[in-house]
Amino acid sequence: MNARQMLRQALELYRENDFPRAQMLLETLPMDELESELQIEAHYLWGRVLVSRGEPLEAANHFQACLKLKPRYFPALDAWGNVLASMGDARGAIEKYRRVLSIAPKENHAHVLFNYGSVLLRHGATMRALKRFRDCFKLDQRRADAAYGAGDCYLRLQKPKGAMKWLRIAASLEPREARIQVALGNAYSMAGKHDLAVAGYRQAIELDPAYSDAWYNWAVALARRGLFVEAIKQCKAGLRHSPQAFELHVEQLFCLRKLGAFDAALQVARRAWAVLAQSQSERRAGFADLVACNEAACRRELGRLREARQGLMAFLGQSPDSCPHSVAELRYASMRRLPKAVRAELTLHVRQEGAADEALPPRYSRHYWVVAKDMAEARELARQLEPAGADVEFDQDARVLEELKDADTGVVERTQALGVEEPREGGLG
Repeated sequence: MNARQMLRQALELYRENDFPRAQMLLETLPMDELESELQIEAHYLWGRVLVSRGEPLEAANHFQACLKLKPRYFPALDAWGNVLASMGDARGAIEKYRRVLSIAPKENHAHVLFNYGSVLLRHGATMRALKRFRDCFKLDQRRADAAYGAGDCYLRLQKPKGAMKWLRIAASLEPREARIQVALGNAYSMAGKHDLAVAGYRQAIELDPAYSDAWYNWAVALARRGLFVEAIKQCKAGLRHSPQAFELHVEQLFCLRKLGAFDAALQVARRAWAVLAQSQSERRAGFADLVACNEAACRRELGRLREARQGLMAFLGQSPDSCPHSVAELRYASMRRLPKAVRAELTLHVRQEGAADEALPPRYSRHYWVVAKDMAEARELARQLEPAGADVEFDQDARVLEELKDADTGVVERTQALGVEEPREGGLG
């Protein structure tokens, strides 16, 4: 079998989703027997195979090889941008998408604009993402995903009118897509059109009874109207279909707390922790923060202040995330007001010997904003929210941002833990 035949067979294996055999064939492919254009195609295919096999770094090398042979080969640029986006390198991905848009024919722009918008939205640039989704839809008005993306942007911008417009378009193109019906329900709820919101959630559940987001958003919409008993019913109904839906446990916990059923809420909190421990969802961190916050609030209401504070501090000391709800609850639970205080900004560097907690990197840095009597107390309050056995050093850039009167002390905000690589022996000085 010659090189051309091997490349053709590898392509067929890729189309059949037989990625291991396609990779094995490409690894034995004699590249120098192929003319330049086919070498480009071979590297591009190889990169696509590696992406499908979960090897993005190796895939990127092959996309780069394509571009060395043909710098304006936009499919490789596009694929390279997608790889960078999947690895969290938003800046790199955007740079590649911009280059594709500058060299590719206009008929190839729609999917690039969609991917571009998705990266922007994931990193909080909602207005810029909205423009990309709208431009994508202008080029291809069959794309329900672009209409949904635009609607999602309007929801995040708290603009229900725009959200309803775009989500209705998305629903007309994909009437059997449950997530579109849920988003449309959220838009109606935001606009105060509660009957239409319920109709959206119901339709999503009819399409997919196990789609926990439909039950969850329905419960949230009810809770926002103060209908906590009805919200709990939706949570329980959803859990019968999706017992591992941690978001439903968390919303039930919140509603029980709002009803004053603190002991019952604490029982639900234990179930929520058990489900979260088994989850690999990217939303896990945000909901864990909500469980810790609501659990502590229930203990506080029951007069168990010490237990509430200890639980929050233990949770915050083990979490790599910013945990804004738990940070706010800890400050509220401390209930210490000073006639004069300072708001300080400081950075700490943490090193854990042996890295006993897998959730946290062995070495990391984190920024804190603290209200305290003075800088010494600010350092102490921040230090309490890191692992007890870790080595902690404070950066020299600590500074007082402002002086305050009648202020509640405590940590106001902190960032996510930013991992730092271990220094390598024999490296450059």
